[in-house]
This record gives sequence, C-alpha cells and structure tokens, in this order.
Amino acid sequence: MIGRTAKTVLRHARQRTRPPRKVCPYCFEADHLAGRNAIAHITVDTCQRHHVLLTEERLAAGADMNKQRHPIKAVEMAIRSLAVTGRANASAINKLSEGLEVCAEKLRTYEATRSGSRKKPRKSKRTKRGE
Repeated sequence: MIGRTAKTVLRHARQRTRPPRKVCPYCFEADHLAGRNAIAHITVDTCQRHHVLLTEERLAAGADMNKQRHPIKAVEMAIRSLAVTGRANASAINKLSEGLEVCAEKLRTYEATRSGSRKKPRKSKRTKRGE
C-alpha cells in the first residue's frame, strides 16, 4: 500500500500534468459533500474546476474517497470531507462580503457627492388667506 506522502507526490504530479480547465456555465457536476461512498445522496452542483479543486483539497486533508469497511472510519472520512467543504464555503462567503463592502463604500461615496451638489429646497412664501 502506498503511504500518504507518496499519494501526495502522485497527486501533485497529476496536478502538474493536467491541463487547466476553464470555467463554463454549462459544466456543472454533482459534488458529493461528504464523499460519494460515505453519504451519496447529499450533493451540490459545482463547476468542473471547483469540483477538482475540492476533491484535491479533500485528499490533501486525508479524506479517503474509498468505501470504508468500518462505519466509524466512514464517519471520520465524511467529517474530514465536510470540513474542507465548510472552509471553501467560508472562503466564498468572505470574498462575497468583501465585495459587498466595496460596493457599499462606492454607494456611500456616490450618495455623499450627490447630496452635496443638491441645493437645499426653499420654503415657500405663501401667505395665509385673510392677512
């Protein structure tokens, strides 16, 4: 059986020889969040590029994708896989929130320049009847 270090070396060699994939809106695949062999019915659609990246990160984290003989080992592998998925989700949410902060700052700047150039409305000088 090949050790973990050898598997990592083989994985890195495959990564170097694999041509980079382009992201396409039509290339969605079902990504098994906890591993196809552990919990097969829980999937999320991801593009091929991110599916490969998540799989590589799961393997690097020690989540064995093969079917496990012992249920405790299967649960351990599913938890390792879910941990990688959780980190990926947290990273995506962090990037989204940073983008929203930039948009909010631009909106504040726009509103400040817009309100600064506006003239204040004048009060009407209507007189009451009978005066």
